[in-house]
Amino acid sequence: MVRLYLLRACYLVLVVGLAWQFWTKLPTATTLPLMEAAVTAMLSALGLLSVLGVLAPLKFLPLILFELAWKLIWMLAVALPRWQAGTIDAQTANMVFACALVAPFVFAVPWSYVFKTYVGGVERWRVTA
Repeated sequence: MVRLYLLRACYLVLVVGLAWQFWTKLPTATTLPLMEAAVTAMLSALGLLSVLGVLAPLKFLPLILFELAWKLIWMLAVALPRWQAGTIDAQTANMVFACALVAPFVFAVPWSYVFKTYVGGVERWRVTA
């Protein structure tokens, strides 16, 4: 039960954080560069769907997994090489901080459920004649 409340708190963090950072950009999205507008739309949708995650945490667990995955990929593919090269600027440092905010999510995710449901429960591809 505690883990469900922790998951709900994670979804709430997503709702509030993404609403504050991206929903405010939606009215002017047409003036943004194309990729920034796409990121704004995508992360606004993630925040909106996270409202449903507050209500049904396990059913919307892929949202948390997506958030963890893209931030981990960004940290490994962008931040780590820049850190190794000594080229981290203020903008990169701010993004690293934003990515690090989801670190507690790792402890809220019921990993045994994730593996049982999404890895062990994968249906085999069948060829029907």
